[in-house]
Amino acid sequence: MHAPVSNSGGSLPALTSIRFLAAFTVVVSHYSELGLLNLPAQIFDFFDGGRPAVSLFFVLSGFILTFTYRDQLAANGNAAFYQARFARIYPMVLLGLALCVPTTIYLLNGDNPSLLLQWYALKGSVYVALGASLICQMLLLNAWFPFAAINQPWNGPSDSVSCEAFFYLLFPLMLRKMLSMSMARLTLACASFFVLQGLWIVFLQIFLPASRSGFLIVGLPLTRLFEFVAGIYAAILFLQLREARADRHALALKLIGGSLAALIVLALWQPFSPVFYLASPLFAALILGLALMDRPVINVLNRRVLIKLGEASYSLYLIHVPIAYLAYMAGFRQSNGWLVIVFAIAASVVIFRFYEEPMRKRIRARFAHAPVTADTVDNQATAMAQRQS
Repeated sequence: MHAPVSNSGGSLPALTSIRFLAAFTVVVSHYSELGLLNLPAQIFDFFDGGRPAVSLFFVLSGFILTFTYRDQLAANGNAAFYQARFARIYPMVLLGLALCVPTTIYLLNGDNPSLLLQWYALKGSVYVALGASLICQMLLLNAWFPFAAINQPWNGPSDSVSCEAFFYLLFPLMLRKMLSMSMARLTLACASFFVLQGLWIVFLQIFLPASRSGFLIVGLPLTRLFEFVAGIYAAILFLQLREARADRHALALKLIGGSLAALIVLALWQPFSPVFYLASPLFAALILGLALMDRPVINVLNRRVLIKLGEASYSLYLIHVPIAYLAYMAGFRQSNGWLVIVFAIAASVVIFRFYEEPMRKRIRARFAHAPVTADTVDNQATAMAQRQS
């Protein structure tokens, strides 16, 4: 069964579906690293450990937020946007941390220092590091600290949520500025920003040791900001093309086919590290092509089951590592680790339905007494806002 495709812009189901596909590559990569999956080295390298998938999330986030809030921000102000974003991301941050409590207790009380080092990157000042890491993750600041003892304990994947929080903070100002520019100036500015990001990455690689530069390249919000900007740019271009009411299907096919071919070549060749730097503009082109598509390709990305999994992808992203720890402690290994993947995917759907969505609505209701509420904004764009991280 397929989801209806809205040509009015109320829903872009294909963009929800690809979130699950991206999240799945992250899960498979992490489970291979954690000893729960015997993933061939060629496939792991092709996925680059799931890092390009995170880049896709950042680009997609910029696109969806622009698509959803371009008119709403001007009408309702910034407060409603920040309230809606907090309600969207924070409940799962807390749940992910809570799921790590049993693992933390196990590591502290067990006699396995090698596992403590492997999972949490801790071998000294353990309690201090755990406390600092917990505070940073609760405040969504962990991506700003390029230290394994801050980023790796508890729920490591939350560092990308820390990046997203920074992007959300800047988004209203960035959107107004980018919308005020002509398309030619905006294109030049984004291209310049892309080059500057590449130069910054090269600088870090040359002048800092790998133990420090790796964190700054992969996790630092400033280093990843271009990917979010690329999504905003693609959304602005999409809205202009949609308003022109031209035949967009042929252009969509070219963008999708060209970007997919280039992404496959990059994944196989990897001429530059990190490869997600070169992939981010291609992700923007892919997202733009999928959004422009008048008729879905084979309807695969519009199947309801894939859309539901896409809606639950944020839950999956934040629970898959805590579940992997618990499964490993329970005795699961490579021979039966695929069962853990199935369980994590099923759990994400249940958590989305019975925890993530209800908590989002409850928090928004708490803000309802304010003059401008998150409900005012999201009621006009529910189909998109409730699905994005």
